[in-house]
Amino acid sequence: MKFVILTDTHFVPRGRQIYGLDPAERLTAAVDRINRDHPDIAFVIVTGDLAHWGEDGAYENLASVLARLNAPTILLMGNHDKRDPFGRHFPGVTRDSSGFVQGIHAFDAATVVTLDTLNEAAPDHAGLLCEARLAFLEHALASAPADRPLLLFQHHPPFDTGLRYMDGIRLANPEAEWDVIARTRKPDYLFMGHLHRPISGLWRGIPFHIQRALAHQVAFDLVTADHIPGSHEQPDYSHVTVDAGQVVIHQCSFLYDGPRFSLQDRNALEWIDR
Repeated sequence: MKFVILTDTHFVPRGRQIYGLDPAERLTAAVDRINRDHPDIAFVIVTGDLAHWGEDGAYENLASVLARLNAPTILLMGNHDKRDPFGRHFPGVTRDSSGFVQGIHAFDAATVVTLDTLNEAAPDHAGLLCEARLAFLEHALASAPADRPLLLFQHHPPFDTGLRYMDGIRLANPEAEWDVIARTRKPDYLFMGHLHRPISGLWRGIPFHIQRALAHQVAFDLVTADHIPGSHEQPDYSHVTVDAGQVVIHQCSFLYDGPRFSLQDRNALEWIDR
């Protein structure tokens, strides 16, 4: 099974920009590349912060760009999102019995579980898994087939990464999530967004991947704590292959327009030397 990950699209209404960028231009470029290069993917998943202010016009704009994708989409909520306006423009999205935007997606190669960590009552953008969402997670982990990998997706990381300001607005109750995992089943891989940086590692034995944002980036800065340092670093998407118990992730810089050449071509080597 192959799929593509995007995150933190931060859409605004058509014709507007945010931090000097037009998210629709970036997503359109990503869609064009995905359609061209990856016709065999099962889905594209966007792990939250779909819109920046959560207004209807932003979701309308997002829906029009995503409609150009040849693959189905799976969408998650992030701290910048609002469920009601989102639902008006994506009425078919998977929700649980409590109305949260989360679900269990069964594939032959893997089970994909998506969590809704949006806390619309939080003034600081931190995430939350309430009792209803924790109960959903427990059911999802316990009921997933044991003969294939389980991939867990959520917007907010449940751990610190060293990005000091961002660590203050991660998932607010990580121990509650871990308690559910510890008594049911560890995901084979954990995928997240929120931090606007490409980060990977292990959390309590679970390998994780944090996808770089599609919109503006958070600068690599392990010192600043009083604000979020931003940058216009180039975005990417990740291409994931799950096969025979193996998970391979390629990060693809889809806006790169520089030269391509063979590293085994002597002429190219001499050209670089000059």
